[in-house]
Amino acid sequence: MRITQSGRWMTLCLAIALVLMVSGCNLANTPGQNTAAISGPPTVQIAAPPANATYLENVAVNIQALIGNAGTDIDRIEILVDGTIIQNLKTPNPGGAPSFSIVQSWQAAGAGQHTISITAFRADGSSSAPATVVLNVITSQPSPTSGGASQTTGGSTVQPTNTPSTSSGDNNPPPTTASGGNNPTAQPAQPTNPPAPAASATPSTPYTTTTQGINVRSGPSTLFNPPIGSLAADQSVDLLAKSPDGQWFKIKYYNGSGWVFAAYTKPSIDVANLTVDAGPPVPTLTPVPPTAAPIPPTAVPQQTTANLVLGNVNINPGLPIVCGKTVGISIDVANLGGQPTTASGSISIKDYLVSNNQEVASTNGAFGPINNGQTVNVSGIFLTVTAFVGEQHKLVVTINPDGGVPETSNSDNSRELTYTLGSC
Repeated sequence: MRITQSGRWMTLCLAIALVLMVSGCNLANTPGQNTAAISGPPTVQIAAPPANATYLENVAVNIQALIGNAGTDIDRIEILVDGTIIQNLKTPNPGGAPSFSIVQSWQAAGAGQHTISITAFRADGSSSAPATVVLNVITSQPSPTSGGASQTTGGSTVQPTNTPSTSSGDNNPPPTTASGGNNPTAQPAQPTNPPAPAASATPSTPYTTTTQGINVRSGPSTLFNPPIGSLAADQSVDLLAKSPDGQWFKIKYYNGSGWVFAAYTKPSIDVANLTVDAGPPVPTLTPVPPTAAPIPPTAVPQQTTANLVLGNVNINPGLPIVCGKTVGISIDVANLGGQPTTASGSISIKDYLVSNNQEVASTNGAFGPINNGQTVNVSGIFLTVTAFVGEQHKLVVTINPDGGVPETSNSDNSRELTYTLGSC
């Protein structure tokens, strides 16, 4: 059959129209997510370690950074020490969040100054300005205790530690009064831009030594949230007082004071005669004012249309988790409903042994009110699993587990990730 020239043009036009229709069907359209294009280079801010911190050789230095103006096309994050790449994180932002955090560990090696540099690259080759921080590594430091030493920040010293002893739960106790406190996990990020170097314990005053990484709070309860900082395992700090129930110690922290859970420390003295300090008043959860009943009085008050949805769950390093190795977890929480949420919410992360559903480890996080159509990234959550090597585990991540945030449905609030625990 003979095809005329006009017939060829008609066939070509139809083919082009079909391609455009297929392309249009594949456009991303994620409900509740801001689809406005992100322009300009990404940004990098280093949250830890702080500038001019001093570490003893062979200590694990926790590196944390916040990547801003990100989006879907972040190709990689390069982490360098003294100009040498120690980690190249590929496609670190699969969910396309406008900002996200990364966590990396470096074993301090070589006495002297070292420069940590972090750069974020887009797929087109453009990049952020490198973010840098300088720290010092020394070979020895006098210790106030025979058991050794301290990891502090802002120009103070960090000594080598053994693997922190980790219980099956968080490194903080349950709230001491009202329920609803949210516990960050063991070894959270060090405080950003501390006001002054944290003082190590001095032999002339009582001190206490941590048995694992713990949070430092502004008062004697987990309801003092978020923490004001953290201490590493085997760190010694001056002991100032104890809470009336003896469950919390008041310690010297930087140029002020803070509170730590006593059960995770070893005091240098008998604390029976230690000064008792009640601390500041424990915060109370602000109740949500009741919705005023419309006229007529018998009408039912309007219910919320907010709806929380669990988004991306990022684990660094990725699965499988290795026994005794702390992983950093970041989570996207979206409100895909028609109204903003009216309260802060919590995040529960629990590790179970698949064979008998036994809980092996757990940690918690928190998030604030979220506008409708908004997605927030919650990072700085840490988890360590130390039992049942070589067996199958499942990681259960749940947002708003206690229903503290009113929403229309909780059916999309949880996710399970299965893996086999690696050797210690």
